[in-house]
Amino acid sequence: MMVCQKCGHKLEEGMEYCMFCGTHQEIFEEEFERKSCKFCKKNIPVNANFCSYCGKDQAFINVETFSSEPIIQKISENGKIQVDEVTEDREQIDSLPLNENARPGILASTKILLRDMFIFQKRMGRADFWWAIAGIFLLSMIFGMVMGEVIVLVEEFSPSSVELVEKIGVSIWVTMVYVAITSAQIRRLHDCSLPSVLILLKFFFGFGDIIVFLLMVLPQSKRDMRYTFKKK
Repeated sequence: MMVCQKCGHKLEEGMEYCMFCGTHQEIFEEEFERKSCKFCKKNIPVNANFCSYCGKDQAFINVETFSSEPIIQKISENGKIQVDEVTEDREQIDSLPLNENARPGILASTKILLRDMFIFQKRMGRADFWWAIAGIFLLSMIFGMVMGEVIVLVEEFSPSSVELVEKIGVSIWVTMVYVAITSAQIRRLHDCSLPSVLILLKFFFGFGDIIVFLLMVLPQSKRDMRYTFKKK
């Protein structure tokens, strides 16, 4: 509601002329810096304590609007504290399974171990790892039996070559198994959010291998999400 600037009669808001005396009304519009109401989101003066549209108190703090993400404070060049929100890929964390195989087993897990023997930038689940170790043990037994038959055949045709064939066969198999298990252990360390440099403990013969295999028992950790079950 406004009043005539000459006769003082009440006029409707926004009228340019008085309907009683006909005087032109000078309407002064002052530009204010604006902000959005915390509730109805309409523009109101920046220094307004209450919204002129919904009447809500602008000093009210809605705790639910704050992010539950961790916050990092850092000092800028001018000495002021800047606050940054640390956001993580929640979908990636929530959807990360415990193992690459939906149903870990000797065949499926051993297949992954041999397939990824030269891949280090991945994870390997605990169940997949131990099933694969069992699979490698069975394959080693089969290899030993096959190698025995091969030695018998070589001995019949070329007895002098038996030792050479045996050394070559065993060396190839041991090297392949060592590389496959070592890469799997590195991926298992990734799955536990442990530094892959711990694999160097293997070179401390005896207790080093024991420590590494004990680490393989640890459950999955999602603290470090740099690695997934997908090849990078």
